[in-house]
Amino acid sequence: WHDPEKARREIEKLRKEAAKYRTTAKDLEPLAQKAREAEEAQTSEAERLTGQLTAAEERIAAFQQRAVR
Repeated sequence: WHDPEKARREIEKLRKEAAKYRTTAKDLEPLAQKAREAEEAQTSEAERLTGQLTAAEERIAAFQQRAVR
């Protein structure tokens, strides 16, 4: 930079912009945490349902084998 005053103005502008982004990120963190928790809950529910489906399929297969005998 050839003009120190122009450089200072640019630095100040960038500092304000960075502060705005930090504030936005801080404000959004609770929402991000809720999203992570919801995703984890959905995964747990999907795992539970997958386990139930597998158990039901195993019971059906066992009944079918008994019926064939």
